[in-house]
Amino acid sequence: MKKILTSSLMIFLMAALLFSCKKDISKIGVDVVGENPLEVIYFDTASIKVYSELIDSLRTDEDFISTSVVGAIKDPVFGTLNASIYNQFRLETGDADHEFGEGYQLDSIVLYIAYADTQVYGDVSYAQNWTVFELGEDLVKDDTIYSFETRRTTDAILGQTSFVPKFDTVDLYDYNKDEIDTSRIIRRVRIPLSEEFGNRLMENTDIYESNEAFLEAFKGIYITTLEEHMPSSGGATLRLDFENDLTYIRLYYTNTAHAEEYDYSLNFDFIVNMNTARFGNFNHYDYADADPQFKAQVLGGDHSLGSEMIYMQGLAGVRTVVEFPHLNAMEDYYNYAVNEAKLFFYDIDDSDPKLPPISSLSLSYKREISDVVNQYTIPDAGSGTNYFGGKYNSDDELYYFRLTQYIQDLIKGETYDNKLRVEIVGGAVNANRLIAAGHEPMMDLEKRVRLQITYTKIDSDE
Repeated sequence: MKKILTSSLMIFLMAALLFSCKKDISKIGVDVVGENPLEVIYFDTASIKVYSELIDSLRTDEDFISTSVVGAIKDPVFGTLNASIYNQFRLETGDADHEFGEGYQLDSIVLYIAYADTQVYGDVSYAQNWTVFELGEDLVKDDTIYSFETRRTTDAILGQTSFVPKFDTVDLYDYNKDEIDTSRIIRRVRIPLSEEFGNRLMENTDIYESNEAFLEAFKGIYITTLEEHMPSSGGATLRLDFENDLTYIRLYYTNTAHAEEYDYSLNFDFIVNMNTARFGNFNHYDYADADPQFKAQVLGGDHSLGSEMIYMQGLAGVRTVVEFPHLNAMEDYYNYAVNEAKLFFYDIDDSDPKLPPISSLSLSYKREISDVVNQYTIPDAGSGTNYFGGKYNSDDELYYFRLTQYIQDLIKGETYDNKLRVEIVGGAVNANRLIAAGHEPMMDLEKRVRLQITYTKIDSDE
């Protein structure tokens, strides 16, 4: 009992001592420097200039992208988009000196393409109309290729298809090797190719001596939507996987020996893999049929229109530039500590519900060294997406980025560029677009692009 009373007394005395020493946290340090030198200030009225511009170049070769986009969209604001693909095929390892046997005969030749994603961007009921051509010039692995580039094709059409994408699973029976493959896999695009093409690949067996000989004889394919098949409104794009084992050209045939025993075809595959060259081409037709206000800002260079609305579009389309005209290097920058800076963008688009905004935006700045311009992520991005931001908040219909370190560096004079570039994430594979409010919209100022800054001002002793 005595020990309990002693312990209770000690606890009471310690608590009394702590409470007697309690101090207003805002006054901590005042006894050292005199008056409280700290002043925390919040404001969201920093001057901002925003405008949208064309993306001048975007790499789409196989070293830069892992999936490919094909399809066509007629956007009510951005106009027409046609996404196409150039792609090689190769021989499988061990196929050198392949022979089709005595009395061989072509049954059919089919291009199969695996989906890279189980979503359509655009109208899910839109019927894709694709045409396949044969390439007339080489694709070279590891070449740097941009989305505006093209390659010559032959005049002959290899194949055509019209289909509405489906993503349910089906049983595929594969008679390759000695057994039936009944595994359930994602449905693929299936495009029958011309018999003339299949017969040509069978008749010259010298092309199977090596991949070099094969690629000399068959340089690859080009898949596109022809002008006469472009949608008058709506449309959609798909993401395809040209590194997938389920993407190949399969040649079905029989020969004399096999036909005597079996009632199904033999087959031979031309495959894609990591060594296959390819690139995407994105044609926006110079935005000839885009909305007039869009054209005036993006094509005409009328940056003042960015006060009302701004635009972003993937597939080498459009980005937005953000400038802070009055946030420059300050001589007394050491008197200002930026606690937090957040940049907000509000989605105001209701032009087409089938064309939703992208789930994330990217933000970067440019730096020029020895006449070479490179694009860099800002320092705050190194803290991770959860901190940095860029994700779409569907409840509030907005995106935000934390720019705390960037703004601090800006007033210290340590940044290389007082312009930020905001773009669709994955612009080489995502067709998404965004229309956001500008920095002084007439309709709803609450949705303006704004920079929200909280900083601490430290008074000097002078």
